[in-house]
Amino acid sequence: MTSASDLEPILETVRRLCAGFPGEYWRERDRERTYPTAFVQALTEAGLLGVLIPEAYGGSGLGLTAACAILEEIHACGCNAAAVHAQMYT
Repeated sequence: MTSASDLEPILETVRRLCAGFPGEYWRERDRERTYPTAFVQALTEAGLLGVLIPEAYGGSGLGLTAACAILEEIHACGCNAAAVHAQMYT
């Protein structure tokens, strides 16, 4: 099981990453009706979308608690995790 203290470094990574995608980025995506490719790429490169994938297959194998915390923190930071939640479990 993942504890809150185990999650804090991960959530700090999420916060730093999300700070690079302010409200204007999301409003532009909405206006242009475009996929947030740069945001998804940044999450991918940070390893945040591989938390449910076992380490043997290139993920971090942290489990559902970590995945939920990441998605929740993305939203708490003002970003939109709707575009990435499926990548965590497919």
